[in-house]
Amino acid sequence: MPNVLIYKARSLKPQTRAAVEAELGRVLKDDEDVSIMAFGTEEALTGGARPRAAQKLEGNFRGNDKSSGAHPEPSIEAAPSATRRRGSARPL
Repeated sequence: MPNVLIYKARSLKPQTRAAVEAELGRVLKDDEDVSIMAFGTEEALTGGARPRAAQKLEGNFRGNDKSSGAHPEPSIEAAPSATRRRGSARPL
């Protein structure tokens, strides 16, 4: 059984199209694609498993950044402070 279905708006049943348009708050164009996706749920991590998972993810992100050469840490850290020094930052 598929988890993703894609239809052209023109091929939807009238009641299905009306429901999608009501949810989107706008009229669909006939040539638009409408996708329906179904995902199972998983239990959220609790206790000590949550911080361990966050540390593992952070390590993976850092490893990916290093291997790709994208966003070296000093430039990421320096960017906000450099903006503040120029006086171009606006208060939120």
